[in-house]
Amino acid sequence: MSAVERDPAAQATLWRQRVFEVHAAMSAYVAERHRREDLGDWVATSARIFADLPATDDLRAEAWQAVFFRAQALIEQFIVARPADYRLDDWARATARIYRALEPAGRGDPASAADRLARQAALYGSRFEVQAEADGRAVFHNRHCAIWDYRERARARGVPITLESACTYCTKLLSAFVAASDCHADWRLYEEPQGHGCVWTITADSLNQGAGVHERDH
Repeated sequence: MSAVERDPAAQATLWRQRVFEVHAAMSAYVAERHRREDLGDWVATSARIFADLPATDDLRAEAWQAVFFRAQALIEQFIVARPADYRLDDWARATARIYRALEPAGRGDPASAADRLARQAALYGSRFEVQAEADGRAVFHNRHCAIWDYRERARARGVPITLESACTYCTKLLSAFVAASDCHADWRLYEEPQGHGCVWTITADSLNQGAGVHERDH
């Protein structure tokens, strides 16, 4: 069991880190695209993201979770509104670069890459397991994806959801995290009566990125 699974303060810290990751990544992405004309809208979006932040010493996981969901929703809207200029894949890769700058240890280690996937799953209360294989692979198996559950409950309450499927962005982001760790992931999505899940097999094989067969989003 990781610290994130058992410690609300650790959960709050990771939620706050995720807010930084996605926002810093999008700021860098706007700059890399040389989109000076988008700065006004991006600064306005940033102001909405950082409105009414919890206090620095506020380590309530639910408070920082709310900020993260707001940030992700607003950035997704920003990207989707400009399909000719921005792509979710590129934002995911930019986010992964920020993650690796913040957590530089463990490059080339499948277990380390799987640990980040597990820590994120733990934030949502997903039911998962991580296995280290004898051949050096690591397998992250999210048996019941609580991210999907959360989004569908929000949709039922009338909360605007930009992307139809939670998997659309999540698979891009997790793949980018693994690649940024100098590893390679093959993943599979599945749906069962009790919910949605996925299996990620991670190897220290960054030379073969993209070689695996991935199933479509739900």
